[in-house]
Amino acid sequence: MTDADSAHSISARPVTNDDADLLLEIYKSSRGDDLRGLGWAEDRISEFLGMQYEAQQHFFEGEYQRAVDEIILWEGKPAGRLLVERREHEIRCIDVALLPGHRNKGIGTLLIRKLQNEARRENKPLRLQVIRFNRAVNLFERSGFVRTSETGTHFQMEWAPGD
Repeated sequence: MTDADSAHSISARPVTNDDADLLLEIYKSSRGDDLRGLGWAEDRISEFLGMQYEAQQHFFEGEYQRAVDEIILWEGKPAGRLLVERREHEIRCIDVALLPGHRNKGIGTLLIRKLQNEARRENKPLRLQVIRFNRAVNLFERSGFVRTSETGTHFQMEWAPGD
């Protein structure tokens, strides 16, 4: 499938209150591999991720009050989430996550390219934070992002117009 074919199949809609279960499913499906590697039981992982999700949502609500929160649709069906805040001096990709059946199909790459094109038009850097062990680190690096700083758990990454 070409990027053009994929682009015609992808759309987005605003998140609504009815999306709470879907957002939790997207969150849980994109995390937990590190815990499985430690031998945690699935019910324990699910409970832990549920608590982390709630904490993340509260953080997002307080920290990113102007963010645009969207459900990514593939051929009209939910495929993931994209949360972006457009700021005066940057575009901040707060969260991008796809359900397992929609990964490795070019959807994430298209979403990132779309944000990069917007950043290029606005002449602003595109910034994000990603968990160190997340498989998306490779996608971001292939897309031209560089690591600007790191903690024990996360990389701060940036793509700038002209890079």
